Amino acid sequence: MAESAPVYSSSTTTTTAGQPDHLAHGIRALALKQWPRACDHLALAVQHATDKNGELSPDNVDALVLYGKALIGSAIAQGDALGGAAPKDDVPAPSSAAGPSGAWATASGPSSSSAAAGPSNPKFHFGGDAEDEDEDEGPDGDAEQQDEGEGDGDEGEGEDGGAPGGADREDDLESAFQVLDLARAIVQREVDGVEGALERAVEGEADTRGELEMRTKAKKERLAEVHRLLGDVWTESEKFDSAVEEYTSALTLLSRVLEAHDRALSELHMLIALALDFVPNATAQAVSHAEKAKDVLLLRLAELEKVAEGERDDKAKREIDDIKGLLGDVDMKIEDLRTVPTAPAPTAADSALEALLRQSQGVVAQQAATGSVNDLSGLVKRKKKAPVAAADKVVEEEVKPEVQEGEGPKGGAEENMVRVKEEEADTAAAAAKRKAQDAPAVEEGAAAKKAKVEE
Repeated sequence: MAESAPVYSSSTTTTTAGQPDHLAHGIRALALKQWPRACDHLALAVQHATDKNGELSPDNVDALVLYGKALIGSAIAQGDALGGAAPKDDVPAPSSAAGPSGAWATASGPSSSSAAAGPSNPKFHFGGDAEDEDEDEGPDGDAEQQDEGEGDGDEGEGEDGGAPGGADREDDLESAFQVLDLARAIVQREVDGVEGALERAVEGEADTRGELEMRTKAKKERLAEVHRLLGDVWTESEKFDSAVEEYTSALTLLSRVLEAHDRALSELHMLIALALDFVPNATAQAVSHAEKAKDVLLLRLAELEKVAEGERDDKAKREIDDIKGLLGDVDMKIEDLRTVPTAPAPTAADSALEALLRQSQGVVAQQAATGSVNDLSGLVKRKKKAPVAAADKVVEEEVKPEVQEGEGPKGGAEENMVRVKEEEADTAAAAAKRKAQDAPAVEEGAAAKKAKVEE
């Protein structure tokens, strides 16, 4: 079966004279991972397509899908800058391989597998091999030359586009959802129309039915692409339930139009498994999808090995080696999903501390139940009283004479007595003397006041 990568319509690339081809510039910026520039050009491309064709025109789908990819890439880049995603070295390069699997990651956009698998393992990439570098240089030579001048001015932007633009990560994800949801509605309407025409086609008109079947297949692949990108948005938003729904919708659509050994099916099974790894009580489902992803890879490997080794071309050889490497990664992921994390065994110190805490909790609970309260008054330190003034305290100290065995008290024992009352008498005499000295002055003051009153 002849396979070809999706070709974007040229209806949105035609511009009036003197105006830049924003869609072509946006595709080139996507290929170079220059997310801010890609978002700017593709936003203008969407605006021009909408003004020209109307909001719900099928001709707008290409620009909408590419703009959604650019916004997802910008959000992932900002997550990398904040440490919320895996390093860029671990993210596989975008794939533009021929075949249905190439529909998931064209040369014009970021790898959807890296976007979706970021939280768990960004190394998984199930798309076909990338084309030669000559095919990924850009949409056309003229567009590269026109955009070359802009690239020289962005000194701060490297291969990854440098620092993201002004919009923050949440705004990019919200805008991506709105754009891709609009694209989904347009493509879904197209699918419904083509399927209706196929049902009405007469059995004898083989050419008409064949053409309608090809159109139906192409439209379903595009709709599955949009569902997958929406799943990437939900994954980056850490809403894994919604991501599983979108990935499952994409898988259902592709299962009806692709062969059982197509690697696009394997990739979607693995993305569902990675998303389910973050959903509670979904380990069994995650393991099931991971095993299905492995089964598809084995079917693809068997299909490639049908050709004799001497007759295989370089592309087939590279794909065989790639699949063998992926099988080892998938086996490791399946083992990780099956392994239930267990807490480490407690140490002796942890056990002693836990026993002490249980004992103290039991004592507190017992006291609360009995209503007993510990008397802690003995532990309260009382404040000492201030010392009484020496003048107000009468102290009598009696020094008893030493009495030796067999002898009476020594003479002069009375002289060893300290009489504090004599000191009080001296103090009282001094106070009386001061009062007598102050009395004339007080009387003179009183007489002066009396005379003044009488006058």
